[in-house]
Amino acid sequence: MTMPDAVVVLCTAPDEATAQDLAAKALAEKLAACATLLPGATSLYYWEGKLEQEYEVQMLLKTDLAHQQALLDCLKSHHPYQTPELLVLPVIHGDNDYLSWLNASLR
Repeated sequence: MTMPDAVVVLCTAPDEATAQDLAAKALAEKLAACATLLPGATSLYYWEGKLEQEYEVQMLLKTDLAHQQALLDCLKSHHPYQTPELLVLPVIHGDNDYLSWLNASLR
């Protein structure tokens, strides 16, 4: 079985307005086919030696390998965080109709 060239980019944002703005930029530039915004996430992490707990919006952005780096660059350049979460997860398998739509949406 051939793996699709789709990936899911994970990114957190400090609030819904920021998440919507980042998603809109990525979609307008056709760097992502879809952005799912999941408000209500709580992130725990150490920053400069101190345990932090923040309310965040988890973003799931669907794109392909050809647009992956440009999407990461776009998110990083417009993100308010000094070190935003930018993680890429490969899609191992997916519905053929959805994957076709994803690829067509990025053209």
